[in-house]
Order: sequence, then C-alpha cells, then structure tokens
Amino acid sequence: MISIKLLNSSVFAGAVAGSLWAWIPAASSGSPLRVEGTAAYMPIQSISYDFGSKSMRGYFVEDVATCRVTLMIIERSDPDTSLPPSPTRVRLVLSPGQSAGLDSEEGKSLNFTCGEDGKTLLVDAGERGKLVALQSLTLPKNVAKSE
Repeated sequence: MISIKLLNSSVFAGAVAGSLWAWIPAASSGSPLRVEGTAAYMPIQSISYDFGSKSMRGYFVEDVATCRVTLMIIERSDPDTSLPPSPTRVRLVLSPGQSAGLDSEEGKSLNFTCGEDGKTLLVDAGERGKLVALQSLTLPKNVAKSE
C-alpha cells in the first residue's frame, strides 16, 4: 500500500516537473526562435528570429506611448569557421499601429508593429510577399503610398 502511494507520488511529481520544464522558455525573459507566424512581445522581452541567412536578436521598450525597438542583425555562419562579420544595430521608433519590415535575400521577412499605447510589439515572420502586403494594410491613412 505504501509503495503504491509512493509510486503515485513519484509519477505526479514527474508530471509536474515535466510540465514546468515545457513552460521555462515562455516564463523566462528569453523567447524561442520562431519561423512562421505572429508573436506578441512585452517590453524588454528578448526577441529572437532566424530568417533566411540572417539572425536577429533584440528587444523593445515603451517610451511615451511609442515602441523603441533595438535589433542586432548578423549573417548566420558556421561556428567552426572564422568570425562572422560584425552585427548591424537597427533602432526604430514606432507609434502605435506603425509597422517596419526586415527582408532577407532568400525571401524571408519580419514585420514589427507597435501595439496599442506602445505596450506590446507584434512580430510577423514569413514569406516576403505576404508580409509586404500585410505591412501596406497597416499604413496610417495620412502616409502616402507609392503607386
């Protein structure tokens, strides 16, 4: 009887530990690498994406109801080869509803859209053509579009 209770307790503890392990990336300040889709980020939460031959890491902060985004972009390379080229820092200030995009030569893209009151940053990852079309839909009415 005691061994059955001990076994049940061990199984329960293992299940709890396993479910907590699955949530560690979501609960930490880091974020998993994403390939396709949309994700919402909170201020100072780590943003990480690989798109095409590029790798991007960054974060944003809310400042007077805007999103101040800082990104580091580098060419992905084999770690056993020589040092990769130095990264490029990109700084963006987006008002709520504004969007900016990054494209790789291989047709993969990222769109960054500032959420309401600068409290969130939405990141869309996917094919360039789809994201360019999506970005043109989010342009404010007072911004001229090229024809």
